[in-house]
Amino acid sequence: MGSILRWYSRNLKKHQFAMNMVTTGTVFFIGDMLSQQAVEKKGEEHDLERTLRSVVIGSFYTAPAATFFYNSVDKVFGSSQSPFNALKKIGLLSLLVPFNIVGYVICNNVLQSKSLDYTIQQIKNDVPTIIFNGYCLSIPTQFILLTAAPLKHRVLLGNMVRVLWTCYLTHASNTGTQSGVVGSAKRDELDE
Repeated sequence: MGSILRWYSRNLKKHQFAMNMVTTGTVFFIGDMLSQQAVEKKGEEHDLERTLRSVVIGSFYTAPAATFFYNSVDKVFGSSQSPFNALKKIGLLSLLVPFNIVGYVICNNVLQSKSLDYTIQQIKNDVPTIIFNGYCLSIPTQFILLTAAPLKHRVLLGNMVRVLWTCYLTHASNTGTQSGVVGSAKRDELDE
């Protein structure tokens, strides 16, 4: 296991964006697999296209954004891992959560060729609940990452928590949030 982490660290130093894209794509793969198999109990009716969409969004949208944001926040506030500095960084990162979630929903719907009306309706109905749940998980996670994790490992360590978040996110963005404001019947009507 130590040799794998050394290999990962060495390559992360040389190819930060590429390694984060591979890692995050893998996390989104695992998250969607968990969502479909453990939460939605799809069994053999697993939607492989949905899983591939999740991998593409994770690799080409989420990973570059997360890498850019972590690097930028460290440049703005410095690399100190003090609790006060972490709180400043969390404040800035918290402002970005809604944009990240809306971006995910838009990417997911574009890759499914969903209509603009459908996407707007989903953003109005589902995204507020997703954002609230995102804050419940991301704020404590970010505090731990920003006070304890070295910059180069933040995306990797964050991805460990992100497996659970991705499981929820892929479920909520593909089936509606728990509030039921956009259930599958409504989704079909909007899509027509």
